[in-house]
Amino acid sequence: MSAMSSIWLFIIPSAIAAAIPGPAQGALIGQVVSRGGRSCLPFVAGMVGGNALWLLLATTGLSALALRYEHVFIAVKWAGVAYLLFIAWKLWSASGHAIEAPAERSASRGLLAGALLTLSNPKAVIFFGAVLPHAFDLASLTLGQALMITALGIAIDLIIQLGYVFTGIRIKGAIQSPSAMRRLNRTSAGLITGCASWMAVSR
Repeated sequence: MSAMSSIWLFIIPSAIAAAIPGPAQGALIGQVVSRGGRSCLPFVAGMVGGNALWLLLATTGLSALALRYEHVFIAVKWAGVAYLLFIAWKLWSASGHAIEAPAERSASRGLLAGALLTLSNPKAVIFFGAVLPHAFDLASLTLGQALMITALGIAIDLIIQLGYVFTGIRIKGAIQSPSAMRRLNRTSAGLITGCASWMAVSR
């Protein structure tokens, strides 16, 4: 059997898992609604990059080594929780008027924030570790094939997360008055706070 013979056993579960809403998606939609879709693209890139790193580690058999450094992921998790709470506070305190586009330096912060949220969740590598052996013969994968699987995972994740961005844009476009925008911001703040709380108590 070819090492790449059951690729759909990877594509379909990965697409479903990426589409299930989680803390990162809640934060993403909240930012799109308040700041616009274009400013959130670095955040999406960070999310996708973090998942890609987990996928590459799982594909190359280094996931067990990565999970040994649990204290690192605990620190990353709390950094992600703090960032989500900061976003929630900004949304809650917003006036309801359109927020100006972020400064150029915000791109690096968005990239880092997105990566923090996905890297702080080692359950991703557990998922990949469960799915990959059914889809591929990991013992015979070459480095090129591992990189191809990672690129495929990036494509799947990017398409799904951009779908969330477009959903946020549609929600934002339907909101016209400052009072309605304020209510939506506070609803998003509550959702993000709930996501942060879930991250804080989950293991």
